[in-house]
Amino acid sequence: MPQKYNSIIFDLGGVLYDIDAQRTKDAFAQIGLEDFNRFYTLEQQIHLFDSLEKGFIDEKEFVQGINSISGRFFSADQVKNAWNALLIGMPSENIDLLKALKKEGYALYLLSNTNIFHYDAIRDELKTNFGLNALGDLFDEAYYSFQIGMRKPDAEIFEFVMKSSAIDPDKAVFIDDNEDNIRASIMAGLPAIHKQKNMSLPELLKKFVY
Repeated sequence: MPQKYNSIIFDLGGVLYDIDAQRTKDAFAQIGLEDFNRFYTLEQQIHLFDSLEKGFIDEKEFVQGINSISGRFFSADQVKNAWNALLIGMPSENIDLLKALKKEGYALYLLSNTNIFHYDAIRDELKTNFGLNALGDLFDEAYYSFQIGMRKPDAEIFEFVMKSSAIDPDKAVFIDDNEDNIRASIMAGLPAIHKQKNMSLPELLKKFVY
């Protein structure tokens, strides 16, 4: 039976990698920033976080920005540790799943809104736990928002990925846990599937992709 798709584009956090934004909210509260949700949630965020995710500011400028919006002074380590608290980990079964998909002949891509803090932390985790030099080792190409100066749900990022990797949208699908990103992908001409919390990634692939 022929494959319905030959290319799969994955989001990272909430799809392949487990995250919990409440942990970062709690971590910032512990150091004295008790209203962190005014500035950042998984659904919406202020310009400071957009700039970090697009690579327009570096780690030092982000720390300065947190201090500015909070009217407090936090050290670089305090901000880094609180910001990284949302990172839970990469399930080993997702590593195995990506390797199996690759063996089956799928072209695999990663499209993630992320930042230098989380990128470095995940890279170190994958090297320690799985012997991978980078998450990109599992994909034909990995696109990180902070490296390309674009972020979801802007249409330009989907157009950029499809053009850069010569992806045929008629044979490709994008998987994300954010409904705004799903709608934007479809509007850009790239079919998309919404991964909901109550469905595992293998279940989703079996139902919609295979």
